[in-house]
Amino acid sequence: MYRRVLQIVVALVLTSMTLMTTRTANACEVPAPVKSIDPPGFYDDAAGYARAVQPMRNFIAQLNKSADNGQWSCTVDLLTAWARGNALMGPITGYQGYYERSWAGTDFALVILRMPNEVKAAHADKFAQIDPWLERIAIATRDAEAINHLHNNLVYWAGLNLVAIGTVTNHSDLIDSGLLRVREGIHDIRADGSLEREVKRGDRALHYHTFALLPLVFTAELVQRRNIDLYRENDHAIARLANLVIDAVRDPASFAKITPVKQNLFPWTFQDELSWMEPYYAHTKDKRLPSLIAPRRPFSEWRLGGNVTDTWGISLPNNPSE
Repeated sequence: MYRRVLQIVVALVLTSMTLMTTRTANACEVPAPVKSIDPPGFYDDAAGYARAVQPMRNFIAQLNKSADNGQWSCTVDLLTAWARGNALMGPITGYQGYYERSWAGTDFALVILRMPNEVKAAHADKFAQIDPWLERIAIATRDAEAINHLHNNLVYWAGLNLVAIGTVTNHSDLIDSGLLRVREGIHDIRADGSLEREVKRGDRALHYHTFALLPLVFTAELVQRRNIDLYRENDHAIARLANLVIDAVRDPASFAKITPVKQNLFPWTFQDELSWMEPYYAHTKDKRLPSLIAPRRPFSEWRLGGNVTDTWGISLPNNPSE
């Protein structure tokens, strides 16, 4: 019952944030920077968590909507204002804030990577403030023991944070640090496609396998421009994890081969957290994916720069079928 209440509370809050952002996006009203992100744990206090993250999530929703609409001047203004305020860099007393800041920084970088090159060139003075701020976020993520000691999906997400920000700022040391973390994830994938630490999540194991796959695929895509092929590593391990999740989306009962525990999914597990399917299909042309992608489009993930379909998707067959 508690978990169901948690799902409802978080879903309602995020829905209200999206609606509020839609009304104000065109005005480009820049919200005051959130100095520190320090919510209670997601599973510790659902209502308190939702309240604490709302201002940051409102900003991210507005930022992503601006990018979705091609309102690049507004996008730059939003990022500049938060960079000048050194947003999210205040002290964190708990642990959840480290995760939130990592996800937020990843989103900021992926929004910038959606941006036409001429936009960034035209606003070089503003990016002289934005880029160092993003690097501060990345360095704080790199050095966060609250993440590093976990050796699970949050480490892989931290890796994507470092690679995405390093790509935006052309900071190779950040990219290298990110690759270490993402490669840890790739080498954690077992022969059956499972991740031992995520199996231990009990009735959330399938959710966390899906969630862990996101940063691995998006990092693999980003580093291809550096002639690094993460898809080949650990004997094509990403494909093994992808196959496990694809099978489970098509037939959730198939996950019983990994754990006998009945799985409990969030409403978003098999919706926007399947965003990895867009770049993965573009890369592999896996014939199983169009029928899974088509009814879910457009994918929009707040950690990944907004409309993932618009940025990473390709045309699907006219009649997607199994």
